[in-house]
Formats: sequence, structure tokens, C-alpha cells
Amino acid sequence: MKSGIVAIIGRPNVGKSTLINYLVGEKISIVTPKPQTTRFRILGVKNLPDAQIVFADTPGFHIAKSALNKYLVNVAVKSLEGADLIYLMAEVNDYIGDEYPEIFKILKDLGAQVFLVINKVDLYSSIEIEETRNQFKSLFNFSEIFEISALVGKNVNNLLEKTVAYLPEGPEYFPGDSITDLPEEIRLSEIIREKAFILLKKELPYSIAVTMEEITERENGVLYISATIHVSKESQKGIIIGANGSMIKKIGTLARIEIEQFLKRKVFLDLRVRVEEDWPKLESKLKKLGYTTLE
Repeated sequence: MKSGIVAIIGRPNVGKSTLINYLVGEKISIVTPKPQTTRFRILGVKNLPDAQIVFADTPGFHIAKSALNKYLVNVAVKSLEGADLIYLMAEVNDYIGDEYPEIFKILKDLGAQVFLVINKVDLYSSIEIEETRNQFKSLFNFSEIFEISALVGKNVNNLLEKTVAYLPEGPEYFPGDSITDLPEEIRLSEIIREKAFILLKKELPYSIAVTMEEITERENGVLYISATIHVSKESQKGIIIGANGSMIKKIGTLARIEIEQFLKRKVFLDLRVRVEEDWPKLESKLKKLGYTTLE
């Protein structure tokens, strides 16, 4: 039996969450076009006949300025500590910029085995893929290099097989039927946040948060869920509510449908919007909304 932790790091929107969902075979990490969608270290468990791999999906690595961004980068970096293997995930035609030199410095200090995983190869030419491969290969000594499409699963099985080969022998970390360690309340709040991002697209900045207020079973057997969507400005509140409450109803409907599929039961979802002035900029407000630093 082999077992180990594989941490995935990379810039925002390179496809880390899409990959972990594909590997696990179930949606455990929300996916949107918004940068910094992932805000927690999300563990996805892949159970194989001869191995258990615990994948750690992390927030996108970027040069941080606000309290929220610094928190996200801290989560990403802390998630690498103790990993048996690290995937550095990039996409074809990715530029080096300021982020990758910082990532390479962190990886060198850790001294762990690192796979370069070049994603979205289904969207680019072989020449562009080769140029990306050579560029990254010249900057860091990767143990292995893979060219994949996390969306359609291209070459992901080869990545999985080589991952098992690199892992140490050891017992399972989780029971064999586990797929994640993410608490149910966070999974529910993430579903709501995802639907807000998808529906509002460019109208809404990424600085919204969702907290669960109440989860109780009613006499009729329906599960009552109350949640609050937090925004950082008064003007954003109106965007989420929409004309005559139309937008928050759409968010609630989409979220309720997915929550019911996840919980396999009827749900009444009650959403409210609250202004938490400038919460992404203030560490005290981050903690209030449940963003706590990994130890």
C-alpha cells in the first residue's frame, strides 16, 4: 500500500480545481472564471486498489497586497509543507512574471519532488506546448513533466500512475470511502459563492464571502438552510439582490438545486446580503468571516 499528500500550486485560473475534481471523480472544489476562487486548502482523496493519494487544492499564487490576498498566498504556501510530492501547475503560453521566481524559490527551499503539470493542452498547438515546456524546464529541475487537459482528462491517467510510483509506502490517511475533509457547511457555502460568481460574471468583484447561519430540519422533513452573502461595499449589495430581488432569487435557485443533489434531500435555502465594509483589507474581518491562517 502506498499513500501520500500531493499539493498543487500555481497561478490563479490555471485549472487546479478542475484537475482535483477530475482526479477525485466528484466536484469538491468550486470552479469559476474568477481569479482567487479557491480560498481554502481543499483536500481531495483518491482511493486506488494499491494506494491512497490525498490531493491538496490551494488558492492561486500571486503577489499579494490586501489582507485577503496575503491570506490566500499563506494558505497556498503552508499547504506545501509536509507534502510528499508537489505539482506546479501552469498553462500553455504562461508568462513567468513576478510569481514564478517566488514559487521556484519556495520549492527549492522545501526540497520536495516537483512535477511540472502543463494544463489546457487541448486549446493550443504542439509548437506552443513545446515552447512552454522548454521555458519552464530551463528555470527549475522538475522530477517529471506532464502535458494534460484537466477538463477532458487528457494524459491525466499517466500523471496518476507516475504519482503513485513516487509516493512512499504507508497506510491510508482516511477511510476508504472518503473523498474530502472539507466540512459540510463550507461545501454548502462554496456552492452559493460559486453560483454568485457564475451569474454575475464581471459585474461582481471576487471579494464576496458566504457564511452559514442556520441548518435545521423542519417538521415537514425539509432542511432549512440560512446563509449570508457578505460584500465589501453598499453598491455591491444592490448588484447581488438585483431588481425586485431577481438576482438573489436566481443565485438561490441554482445553489438550492446543487445543494439538494449533494445532500440528496429537499432544501429550503434562505439567502441574505450584508455589507461588511472593506472586509478583504482587514485581517480582523477576515477572521470574523472564517478565514483563519493555517498552522
